[in-house]
Amino acid sequence: MTIIPDLTALIVSVIVVCLTLVLKRQFFEPLAHAMEARETQAGGAREAREAAEAEVQAAETRVADAVAAVREEGYREMDRIRREAGDRADATLLAAREAAAQTLEAGKDSLREQTARAASELETAAESLANDLTARILRRAS
Repeated sequence: MTIIPDLTALIVSVIVVCLTLVLKRQFFEPLAHAMEARETQAGGAREAREAAEAEVQAAETRVADAVAAVREEGYREMDRIRREAGDRADATLLAAREAAAQTLEAGKDSLREQTARAASELETAAESLANDLTARILRRAS
């Protein structure tokens, strides 16, 4: 049995082909163009976002480097101030030691002078006592 296509099958086929052509031109092509335009815009926005992220990353790096440099400079300044304070403290301590040594030497010198005077006075007093004692003994003996 052979099937001969009847006229309705031919009409349906023609309508399908016509609808396909009309829909392709009126719906699918504009839709494809709109989707491509949207993808292009999205791609541009994506590229802009990536460029902005790269700029932010570069700025973060610059800020971190600047903070590290300032921190390092601050540490150097603190070390310099600490060294200067230590040097001043050492100089003050040295001056105090020198003053104490001078005071000690002055005290020793004063003590030597006093000892020498006391020894001289004792010698003089002993000589005077010896002379007095000798004079008394001689007076008694005579």
